[in-house]
Amino acid sequence: MDNPIPEIYVLWHPRCALGEVLARRIHGWLRPGNGLGPQVFYRSLPAPDAPPGGLPSPLPGEFRPGQPAASGSRLANLQIVLLLIDEQMIADASWRFWIAQLGSAGQPATSRKFLPVALDSTAYNAPEALRALNFLRPAGLPLPADEQPGSGPATETVVRSLLKQLTEALCRLMLGRASSPAAQNPAGEPGQPKIVIFLSHAKVDGTVPAKRIRDYIYSQTQLGAFFDENDIPFGSAFGRVLQSNVESEQTAALIAVRSARYASRPWCRRELALFRRPLQESGTPPGLGERWRLNPVVVVDALEGGGRTSGIPELGNAPLIRWAEEVPDQEEQVVTTLLRDALLAAFHSAVGRTLSGAPDVIVVNWLPDPTTLLHIPRVREAKEDLRVHYPGRGLSGLELDILDEFFPRLAFHSFEATTS
Repeated sequence: MDNPIPEIYVLWHPRCALGEVLARRIHGWLRPGNGLGPQVFYRSLPAPDAPPGGLPSPLPGEFRPGQPAASGSRLANLQIVLLLIDEQMIADASWRFWIAQLGSAGQPATSRKFLPVALDSTAYNAPEALRALNFLRPAGLPLPADEQPGSGPATETVVRSLLKQLTEALCRLMLGRASSPAAQNPAGEPGQPKIVIFLSHAKVDGTVPAKRIRDYIYSQTQLGAFFDENDIPFGSAFGRVLQSNVESEQTAALIAVRSARYASRPWCRRELALFRRPLQESGTPPGLGERWRLNPVVVVDALEGGGRTSGIPELGNAPLIRWAEEVPDQEEQVVTTLLRDALLAAFHSAVGRTLSGAPDVIVVNWLPDPTTLLHIPRVREAKEDLRVHYPGRGLSGLELDILDEFFPRLAFHSFEATTS
């Protein structure tokens, strides 16, 4: 699918003690606030007109005799059905029949993709169509007998592991581009090049965090990493190789390891500046405005206690995570946060392509700020009144006031206001 716009359906059996805990954390992770991210819906309790113990409300496009069809998001063209499968779901014949039917039902308007999650070993007794899929398998299960779901460190281990796997799966769906049909994976499906994360660091004092993150990417994920120490061939033109990798379609995001010497290294600042520059999307018909995308950056603050460094404008409003040797699994936190932001960026780009355009419209896939907007020529030149459409429900009054001071000829409209 060239322009997937997913909506997520989380299904769990009402007697699954962990189901609601996981569903709420999934919702909070994929919908981080301000109307950002894909819609997330729950399916667990019986539908309002169902008998006690009956099935939840139908999914959009699902046919059930005697029940009206459900409606989903107006823009979505892809259903992601996230099945939290445990012994309760497997033991309930009506649920087993339901999920088997979902897997076989045709749906002309919207595609449907399943992501099954194994909460215990009985999950692999799911209907045959699901058993053929690669299950998400959260670490840390089963929970200790003395811990209630949602109330202890073991639950946090399960949640963190599930969100990591889910984020990576959704990123591959949104960002992966199929290679030639001849390049097939062991399942016989067209292969996909790996999504690449660019690691920007100063070799003089930022190598340790960067190497740990690189090693984590290759040992614990299905991603790739661009690490110039290993990935620039000897004798190659350093600048040209860097620029081509920063601007590659497979490079989805960048991690900047901000050490004390990072700001003083020209190539580090060049990498960051290139990556923080919005790219214009091609393919928009003439007269329908412009669409721009910005790939996400996460800054890893690797300053030692009491350390000092210069501030640099290239960092903009990128999120920052403090690196500390005593924090366990921080590589996972950094990479998963970055992937979530890459997923959101791809989602908002897809939504932006569906918005009706006009010559005076500029559509962006990020929350606008002065530094990034100034890279757009029509904004920088300020020769005409323009409308900027951006993701979510809307910026705060303070943020809009700041933008108005910089760009008095721009009017800012959120996606939600634009499509309502």
